[in-house]
Amino acid sequence: MKTFFKAHTLIFIYLIVFIILLNGVLIYSRTKYLPELSLFIFPLFIFYFGLSYLFKKKKISLLKPLEKWKEKLPVNLELIMVGICIALIMSHLISLGGSPAIKGISMYESGAIAELRRSITAESSAFWGYSSSFNIKAILPFTLLLSLFKKKKYLFTALFILGSFYAFSLLQKSYILTVLLPVFIYLLLNKKFIQSFGVILTCAVVVVSLVFVTNPQLRGGIDTITKIELEDPSDAPYYVRILYGIQHRMFEVPGEMVVEWFEAIPEKKPFLNGAGYNFITKLTSLKHRNYAKELYPIIRPQYAERGFKGSVNTATFMYEYSNFGNIGLVLSALLLSIIFIITESVFQSNFLMKISLNFFPIFMLSSGALTTSLFSNGWGPVILLYFIFANNLQKKHE
Repeated sequence: MKTFFKAHTLIFIYLIVFIILLNGVLIYSRTKYLPELSLFIFPLFIFYFGLSYLFKKKKISLLKPLEKWKEKLPVNLELIMVGICIALIMSHLISLGGSPAIKGISMYESGAIAELRRSITAESSAFWGYSSSFNIKAILPFTLLLSLFKKKKYLFTALFILGSFYAFSLLQKSYILTVLLPVFIYLLLNKKFIQSFGVILTCAVVVVSLVFVTNPQLRGGIDTITKIELEDPSDAPYYVRILYGIQHRMFEVPGEMVVEWFEAIPEKKPFLNGAGYNFITKLTSLKHRNYAKELYPIIRPQYAERGFKGSVNTATFMYEYSNFGNIGLVLSALLLSIIFIITESVFQSNFLMKISLNFFPIFMLSSGALTTSLFSNGWGPVILLYFIFANNLQKKHE
């Protein structure tokens, strides 16, 4: 059983994600949408194990064409990676005029903080948007893990401090997890409990610090933005409500969004028939539509009525459903199974690296499209980086 799990790790990690989704779905709709969910989860396992068996039996290698290309890469690529990582961080902070989080400490109105957070992306060029995203979601966490594995303590420490400060500076609480979670998982699996505690403590310090920076009323400032009441209107201490909010966001909201999309499509919004995919609309006469934004006023009317704009992201298979209905659920299962097979073939027997680098991207499939996870959220670049550096990340006995 242990050998079987090591050979098919990724789909079992996703099963945990699906169970979390299922929990939220059952809370908000009971068993109403279990037939639709079955059209995704059962074909996913059938496609995955069926194609895995076929590729193994026919000795089909999905990576063989890339092996020769890898041999042409420069031998000092590791140092180039470190240089790119540091250069992107420093250049981005300079382009922002310094650390936005440090600026935010001196602001005492929530409206000013909200505008500061908006300006980080809205007023930056497309280059900084993409390069920063790839750096913090792929290059930086991968380079950190690579330096840890190769026991380059000074380099690891420097990148750890710089990366943590960068994640803090961008005023997004999830970024510190994106940067440090692969390192934390790797240390934990290697039973380096003291070091792993230090990593998770750093994450906690950054998150708590950002709570205080982005909520000036906690520092004697004022709340100039009309807030929507929390779902838990209790008089519990603020930190208790924060913990409740994290629990709610992680274990209930993903399933709630699945239910909301099912409720809205096709009753309130029609199936898109391919218009939800940007690459399809570029090749056809279809106009691209983003249901994550279009459904916001329907799913969150209390926010929309007060002038708020946003998006309601959902599980990856719901994007295929919103385009093609129930057939889309089966199609999503096929696409995801192929991605899992390719990724398993890249990481092969390197169990520790496979979990460390893929856990977070797979977890994020609970609230984003597959294409978004592969590109914007950095999963594809992480897989590519491991493929390039695979020989550098293998222990001698493996």
